[in-house]
Amino acid sequence: MSRQINIVPFLPPIKHGDCLAVHSESGARFMRHFHCHEAYELHLIKGAAGAKRIIGDTINTISDLDLVLLAKSNLPHVWQRGSYKGDGHFVLQVYFLPELFAGLSDKTCFDAISHLFELAASGLVFSNAMTLCVYQDLIRLATTKDSLQQYMLFLNILNRLSSDAVAKRIAGPGFVRDNDSLENNSVVMVKNYIHEHYQEEIYIKTLADLIGVEQQWLSVSFKNRTGNTVIDYVNQVRLGQVVRRLIDTEEPVAKIAEECGFLNLANFNRQFKRTKGITPFAFRKAYRTEAI
Repeated sequence: MSRQINIVPFLPPIKHGDCLAVHSESGARFMRHFHCHEAYELHLIKGAAGAKRIIGDTINTISDLDLVLLAKSNLPHVWQRGSYKGDGHFVLQVYFLPELFAGLSDKTCFDAISHLFELAASGLVFSNAMTLCVYQDLIRLATTKDSLQQYMLFLNILNRLSSDAVAKRIAGPGFVRDNDSLENNSVVMVKNYIHEHYQEEIYIKTLADLIGVEQQWLSVSFKNRTGNTVIDYVNQVRLGQVVRRLIDTEEPVAKIAEECGFLNLANFNRQFKRTKGITPFAFRKAYRTEAI
């Protein structure tokens, strides 16, 4: 039976009736365990270049300034020390519940922020330029005592973040379904088919017939609209499913790879290491220990 390994539920310090819970600290210790929670989280860390950020199926080494929005319940995540050896870093965390914006999310003026949350279901890391743009407001957020002023300031921060055209999703599409209501319907149909059939052989012709276009047109259009070739996207979905089972089960890696659509184990191992930076065994171990 599937079970999550070394992922602990975390209760954010947000009280009933609060709009936000804002916590800031210099030299904050790194959490020992992967954790998850129901609340959304905006997480800023400054001055910890070389630390590791692990969200879902993705491991990244962060730079001096790292701002991430997590808008998906129970997406496992942790920041680890990595190669960062100092203790002068600064962390600011904003926790809030999705119902904070109940009654607003269906308003046209809220469309950009609603779309921001949709993308951030995979975890969203913002550009350095945008992080610098909102940095002072984030600091003000931590010191603002009036809850209404704090709410209005946070709404303004989210609105500015929603304009970051180069913000990047973090967890892969196989780990968290990469829904995007603004995507072309043909792309959505192709993605849905891939998610439903990733365990099988998937042919470009099948996908082209599905949406009634030529194979070449599909290949070019999909790459232009998503930034990935169809084959790359299929492999991302499969790898995301592999990682989820590496985390959730004790099943052998070879069995997981085969059942997720990788029929050649050597090719799977090469793809996994090229994409994730470490082997499947090392990735599984990362979810069982304090550090990579």
